[in-house]
Amino acid sequence: MKRFALVAALVVATIGGVDWLADLTQDRPDRVLRGSRSELVFDVRVRHSFDPAPLDRARGLWGACQHTVWQKLAEPGLVELEAGRFLAVTEPAVGEHAWRRLQGCLEDFTIDRLQGHVVSKKDIGTP
Repeated sequence: MKRFALVAALVVATIGGVDWLADLTQDRPDRVLRGSRSELVFDVRVRHSFDPAPLDRARGLWGACQHTVWQKLAEPGLVELEAGRFLAVTEPAVGEHAWRRLQGCLEDFTIDRLQGHVVSKKDIGTP
């Protein structure tokens, strides 16, 4: 009887642990806040070469990563703030889960020799 109770407790603990781990790693939809915006500032640089058209590279990187979020660019679109630094404004605001996906895409080498680095994200019109 003790053996059965021990096995049953082990099975319950294993199932509970798997469920707990699944909850921690699962991607969930974000709450949509109408009228909100996110201002994303990121740097783009090309490794080992001169970059004659940084805005084109930033547009390419944004285009490659846009699929990670459903939010679209708002006016004025993608703007170069200074050499290699860009502002992207999305409507509505990018939620926590979508933000992790987008940031990961922008900072990985999604496009050969192109490196992105997220500087900041600011949400406007969110509680």
